[in-house]
Amino acid sequence: MKTSGQPSFGHRPFAKAFGGEDPPPPRSNPQTIGDIWPDYLKGGYFTPEGHLRREYVTRDKVEPLIRAMANGDPKLTQHQIRRFFQHCRALEARLRARKATWPELEAEFCKLDAAAADAAGKSPPKIPALFHDFIRRHVAAVRTEKDFLQGFLPHFEALVGFGALHLPKSDRN
Repeated sequence: MKTSGQPSFGHRPFAKAFGGEDPPPPRSNPQTIGDIWPDYLKGGYFTPEGHLRREYVTRDKVEPLIRAMANGDPKLTQHQIRRFFQHCRALEARLRARKATWPELEAEFCKLDAAAADAAGKSPPKIPALFHDFIRRHVAAVRTEKDFLQGFLPHFEALVGFGALHLPKSDRN
């Protein structure tokens, strides 16, 4: 008898018949930011006048995003989000102190995508696919120092801030 489409040996799945373990069940399709916030980043970070778009820092838009990350599989923890946020804060400090220019630091910022891909791709994953999608989209969207300092960082700050209401404080990964 076959179970769940796997080869079988008698009434037991093939792998268990020979002392192995069944493969884990397939993961459900991960949620993307577009499922929660249609047209996310479509107009860029700034209004035509050059001001930060308010939706990137307001509760009605940011809180549903962090709530979904907090309920993801795995759940995003404060430790994980702070890891990525602190990397950005270190880049910000170097820019504001004029110890480096954006062209010098841009590659360091882009490494966030690789770090998120690594954390999401571990077995078991350390961050939810939704947070990886967040990082990936922003690494693709940030092109200038202004994008980073006045667009992405305030949005990430809002995500971290609202995260204090929803993210677990423990489970350091």
